[in-house]
Amino acid sequence: MMKTVSIALSMMVLAGCATTTSDANRQTKVSDQRKAVPLSLADDDAASDGFGALADASLPAKECGMVLWTLEGNRPAAVFRYVTGKDAMMNLGGADVTLKRIDYNGASGYGIYERQKFQNTDGIVVEVSAKFGLGFSGGSYLEQGVVKVTDNSGWSMVSPTAGIAGCRN
Repeated sequence: MMKTVSIALSMMVLAGCATTTSDANRQTKVSDQRKAVPLSLADDDAASDGFGALADASLPAKECGMVLWTLEGNRPAAVFRYVTGKDAMMNLGGADVTLKRIDYNGASGYGIYERQKFQNTDGIVVEVSAKFGLGFSGGSYLEQGVVKVTDNSGWSMVSPTAGIAGCRN
């Protein structure tokens, strides 16, 4: 498993860094969900952390799912985890956000699809797309991935990603 993580992290170094977009071509920011307001990517007073590292990015024993990495500064960081049939987790603006899968299509394996859409109760939508790559014992690398986060006002943030999909013993 450590070799798997090491290779996936190496892929992230080659993937590039996160970018942000908006309909108005303004710089976007992610608010700090510790405040009592819903997440808004357009909040000028918000924290600008973007995608943050998850405190726990491992798949639970006897479960299948996916973990995606992107760059946090110069280092790869696990920013998205989905356990098949359960909730997904993502760190946005320094706060963990729980998401439910609402749509999926494309090739699949381990309960993961090439294109998936998740949403939380505040209207944050996370679209994840990645191609299945080289397989390994109990899983597959995810390549050429993109994570797009959109808030309920239409602001979005996009980042390249890579990761793994599989099942843990």
